[in-house]
Amino acid sequence: MIGEVLRVVRIANDMSIKEVSEKSNVSASYLTDLEKNKKINPSIHLLEKICSTHNINVRDLFELDEYHETIIDLKEKLKTYQLLKYH
Repeated sequence: MIGEVLRVVRIANDMSIKEVSEKSNVSASYLTDLEKNKKINPSIHLLEKICSTHNINVRDLFELDEYHETIIDLKEKLKTYQLLKYH
């Protein structure tokens, strides 16, 4: 989900929630809820503000989200395969 990807991008950029909040002018509590997927439908405008603090655009964010979901799916399939193979 987008929130998880935003968290990964934030950590990769070595930024705190507070720093992103200050640079994007989005409240820290909203960012926290977004990263925890408690807010699941942020506006494009809001995403643009957040993405600009990380020097990426919203399109990049959605591409990262697709890639992230693929990795999660592959991890789950691998776990299932390993459980079936070794039990």
